[in-house]
Amino acid sequence: MQVFNSTRGRRATGKARLELSATPRQLPRMQIHLHTDGRDQGPYSLGELNEAIHRGEIATGPAMAWYEGCASWIPLASVPGVRLGAGGSPPPPFPSARAQQGDATGGVIPYKNPHALTAYYLGVFGLIPIIGFFLAIPAFILGISGLKKRKRNPVIKGAIHAWIGIILGTISIGYHLLIVVAIMRS
Repeated sequence: MQVFNSTRGRRATGKARLELSATPRQLPRMQIHLHTDGRDQGPYSLGELNEAIHRGEIATGPAMAWYEGCASWIPLASVPGVRLGAGGSPPPPFPSARAQQGDATGGVIPYKNPHALTAYYLGVFGLIPIIGFFLAIPAFILGISGLKKRKRNPVIKGAIHAWIGIILGTISIGYHLLIVVAIMRS
């Protein structure tokens, strides 16, 4: 197999393929042959290849590679020691511990927003005649408080529970007031 070495301008002879893979001790001495964009390149040492990738001289996406000890041509990303993406933009920032915290239920039950959760239950039980009026007022207030907490820290969830508390609290207050007005008129 004849391989054109684009960095040195000379031809190199490929070697027989073995059914082995490179060991960590062999990595620095490995000679890697590439086939990318319809042409053969190499051989490259591991250091030369990583530098060429870093400089953007090699299209890494469709590149196939072979080195002595490799059973067949493999994707460049599978070659031990090759660092794809070593150049270019830096990695995104590591998420903070606060951003990783969520509810164990995936946000379905907002345990980390007790105001919204309490508003939800008070709003539901606020629909009970007579005693519901006394539950509906705190449901409304805690619902607003739960929405404010959710706005300050979106990880804690609970907006829907807070809105349900506000809406049911308002409905309960309204129909209890209508009942009181109807009783007074009669």
